[in-house]
Amino acid sequence: MCGIAGIVDPEGASCDTLARMCEALAHRGPDDAALCVWQDHGVALGHRRLSIIDLSPAGRNPMGNEDGTVWVVHNGEIYNYRELRRELEAAGHRFRSNTDTEVIVHAYEQWGDDHVERLRGMFAYALYDRRAAAMGDASMPRVLLVRDRLGIKPLFFSRDGGKLLFASEPKAILAVPGFDRTPDRSALVDYLTYLYVPAPKTAYARIRKVAPGEILVFDGRDLEGRRYWDVRPDASPAEVSVAEAASCVRELLEDSVRAHLVSDVPVGLFLSGGIDSSTIAALATSVSDHPLHAYSIGFDVAEHSETGYARLVADRFDLAYREWIVGVGSVKDALDRVGDAYDEPFADGSAVPTMRVSELASHEGKVVLSGDGGDELFGGYGWYRRWSLRQKAGFVPLAVRRGVFGPLAKLAGSRSKRRLADLALDPFRQYARLLELFSPEEKRGLLGPSFRDELGDYDDHWHLRRYWREELDPITRMQYLDLKTYLPDDILTKVDRASMAVGLEVRPPFLDHRLVEAVFALPASVRLPGGEPKGLLKRAMGPVLPKEVVERPKKGFSAPWDVWMGELDRWASGYLRDGAAVQAGILRPEPLSSLDGYGRGARTWSLLLLERWCRENL
Repeated sequence: MCGIAGIVDPEGASCDTLARMCEALAHRGPDDAALCVWQDHGVALGHRRLSIIDLSPAGRNPMGNEDGTVWVVHNGEIYNYRELRRELEAAGHRFRSNTDTEVIVHAYEQWGDDHVERLRGMFAYALYDRRAAAMGDASMPRVLLVRDRLGIKPLFFSRDGGKLLFASEPKAILAVPGFDRTPDRSALVDYLTYLYVPAPKTAYARIRKVAPGEILVFDGRDLEGRRYWDVRPDASPAEVSVAEAASCVRELLEDSVRAHLVSDVPVGLFLSGGIDSSTIAALATSVSDHPLHAYSIGFDVAEHSETGYARLVADRFDLAYREWIVGVGSVKDALDRVGDAYDEPFADGSAVPTMRVSELASHEGKVVLSGDGGDELFGGYGWYRRWSLRQKAGFVPLAVRRGVFGPLAKLAGSRSKRRLADLALDPFRQYARLLELFSPEEKRGLLGPSFRDELGDYDDHWHLRRYWREELDPITRMQYLDLKTYLPDDILTKVDRASMAVGLEVRPPFLDHRLVEAVFALPASVRLPGGEPKGLLKRAMGPVLPKEVVERPKKGFSAPWDVWMGELDRWASGYLRDGAAVQAGILRPEPLSSLDGYGRGARTWSLLLLERWCRENL
């Protein structure tokens, strides 16, 4: 796990600028730093290293092939690098290190751009092919930007004609002297919808995200992208029983956990006490040759804490257990910490405890496994059930529902108002509403008048609409949508930035692409047997997990924001009053006065983070 940065500039790549970019990523790679600059082609590659595999100097990036014509800077892990190395050595390639990174260089030499399809892991890397430039116009280098299939590792870029900047985090691009920080105003509106800025946007008009499963090729003139992977849900019936599928899932999960334990440093575990992280803990202890440490977070509001279940699992599998209690006193400090880590507004409230548990784990190691991805694979989110219940009103024509429930919603209280209004919507809009922080109507009451008028007829749900596939059965449709949007843009973004802020690598075994493909190939009736959330995973892991963990209802990893912000309401109001967001016309004066009691704490937190970003950038 590392930080990468680079420059392609026909007028010449600056060593000083690249050094600034890499210094901005020092937290991602505190163990080492290196730069390579080729002034003849105007290309510069930089790297900050967190040493995980091959701790020797031979593992340093940028890393080249035998004759120095192909170079790579890499962030992440290639779990099948040993198998690929054997195959490449048999084909005549010579290796100088024991790293997984060197496999990428030789795989590209052997298989060209299709090499990425052979990689198993989490990765974001930039590859520079000097041969392509030498064979053609010397001023036209060939650079590839590649991101892993599910979007576990991040990669950002900014293009201006023949110039390209790229990095693991926006802050490295922002470190370039004179870089244009103009905000993407539509992205700020999206943030108020989703809690995050959806890809490919960022909060900056000049910075974009490489999409999960995408490879971008830049030749100095054109930047062309292609999607090299996508999950293909099978909506047709299959001749497979739930018992057979559970056995297959167990085998694939065990194989994935074994692969994710490959490391030259100790590997620990994030443990929440839910079935996902408990599954990883159970399988890791069964295949690991070393004692494992586990880390958990609790809250000062008892009903939000799950540490009792985490301790239960730790005792069952003989884990060395550590926990940390997060309280309201952390909130003010967290505002700056979250703002610094994410570079753009990011309001998933669980980022705060994720940063704390990452800090706890980083005191004892560099790598942990997590349970991220289990909800997307096995249908664990509560909004799946809520959306399905709303579809029972579908036998009533939409026009009738609009005529009945629309007027009733105007007369109801805040919580009932939302539910009644939802019944007057089509299925896509109903699902989108379940994921909203602020509805389109609420946003337009919150935004400054000029900013609101500028929006016009903005499509608040463009991000979801492009992945809404009517041909899929309802549960698969929701799972696919979340796999493409909420998972990479929220969950994986949250974990990457929170963990890398303290130099910690987090690996999610549920997101091994082989497992994802196998689970999505199953019909929904097998993925969620009897409609039970996590039903297939429970059948696969029930025999080895504590009964209390398997049978407990799902409880999301959420902080008690309503309680915390209730205690801090006066401070929050003062922070927002006549702040940078109001002065810029993004928010109207006294924005908290427009919030009702429904989710007020989380909404207040989101506005505080927006204000903090505006102070830094406007």
